[in-house]
Amino acid sequence: MPDKTIYKQTAKGQRELGARTSALPPALAKLLSLIDGKATVDEVRAKLGQVDERKLQDALEHLKKNGFVEAPAAGSAAGPITLDFTMHARAGGSKPAPAPTPKAEEKIDFSGDAPAPQPTAAQIAEAQDKTLAGMRTLKEAGYYVSILSKPGIKQPPRSETKYSVLIIDDDAANALIFARALMMANFDVRSAESREKAMVELMKVPLPDAIVLNPQVPELHGLDLLAKLQVHKYYASVPVIVITAGHTHEAVVDALARGAAGYMTKPFKPEALLDNVRAVLGLN
Repeated sequence: MPDKTIYKQTAKGQRELGARTSALPPALAKLLSLIDGKATVDEVRAKLGQVDERKLQDALEHLKKNGFVEAPAAGSAAGPITLDFTMHARAGGSKPAPAPTPKAEEKIDFSGDAPAPQPTAAQIAEAQDKTLAGMRTLKEAGYYVSILSKPGIKQPPRSETKYSVLIIDDDAANALIFARALMMANFDVRSAESREKAMVELMKVPLPDAIVLNPQVPELHGLDLLAKLQVHKYYASVPVIVITAGHTHEAVVDALARGAAGYMTKPFKPEALLDNVRAVLGLN
């Protein structure tokens, strides 16, 4: 019997998916990950393949009863998508769940100037460990820190053709060199050299598959932007590599604690950035 019910994850469900270890059995966790507030039960069933209808309904009832999902009110219509970095906070230290991607025809509005979420003690401690290893790399290499904090798992490109990278850097010469290296490796590249242009690029769909961010772009408050990206509905799954001249222990810890997938200090060769972009996208 056709079932057009559309379930969505609750805040509890999002936290469960974002946790390092889930309390749910693997089958229930997989089902929860497929519930995005857009797909009907029939569409979810199709994604699961061969599955007993009664068992699926029992599983959905279990998730609903335990507060992991909820069904929108009948007849409710989805409103316009708001790209607001004050929304969708997740538990500190957790890995973001796969995020939905807005469609090209959907209107995206970038707004919100609320304070950025601050890293927790657990996030800072984890960043400290990674930074110590990175600083040893600096000592051995003698010229830059290159820390890969979050190796990625390969996903299809959001554009369905090429992987794209958004470079946010006010150093035009460096940005051009990085862009050229990425394009030669068959990436699409978008760039922004100011806060205003960065906001414009972040509103475009399809979203970039990765972001290269210089947090020192004037008026951007780059590490605050990084923290907001990490808790946003659409951007939580987009890896961000921080590139900067700041190589102090405190600067590295701050960036990693706020969710940077990688941290690189200038100067470095474009090939090094390309390697890290591939790594955070799971392409190595």
